Amino acid sequence: MRKRSHAAWAAAVIGALAGGFAIGHYTKAPAHRHARRPARVHFTLPNLAGQPRSLDHWPAKVYLVNFWAPWCPPCRAEIPLLIHAAQADKARGLEVVGIALDRTSRVARFVRAHHVPYPVLLGGERGLEMLARFGDLQGAIPLSLLVTPHGRILTGQLGAFSRGSLRAAIATAFKRR
Repeated sequence: MRKRSHAAWAAAVIGALAGGFAIGHYTKAPAHRHARRPARVHFTLPNLAGQPRSLDHWPAKVYLVNFWAPWCPPCRAEIPLLIHAAQADKARGLEVVGIALDRTSRVARFVRAHHVPYPVLLGGERGLEMLARFGDLQGAIPLSLLVTPHGRILTGQLGAFSRGSLRAAIATAFKRR
C-alpha cells in the first residue's frame, strides 16, 4: 500500500508538471472539454485539522473549488487572485474552497505563510481521482470549478485564472446559478 501511494504521488507530480507546461498555465479551455464530467460535485475531504468537510459545511450561493499544490508555480501565482476573490465576493455568496494535492505539513506551512483565508481541504489520492472525474485527464493543476450550492458544475478552468478571466467566470457563475 505504501509503495502504491508513493508511486501515485510521483505519477501525479510528473503528470501535473508535464501536463501543466504542455497546456500552458494560462489556458482558457474549460475543464469539461476533455472528458464527460459528472453532473454534480459531491465530496468529503479532511481539512488541515483532520476534520471531514464537504461543500455543505459552508453555505454559499456559488463555490469556487480549486485543485492546487504548493509546489505548482501556476497554482502559487493564482493564489493571490483567489484570496482577493474570496474576500471581495464573500458578501455576494462566493465561497472559495481549495483542495490541496500535497502533504499536510507542506500545505499548512503554505497556507500560514500566505495568509489563505478560505477553507483548504486535503485531496490526497482521492483528489487525484477527483481531477480525472471532473475532466482533467492529464492530472494538470490548477483546476477550478464554479459550482452551485446543489453541486451542479457551472463552468471550469484548467490552468490558472488571470484577474480578468476570474472576474468574468465569477460574474457568469452568479448569473447562471
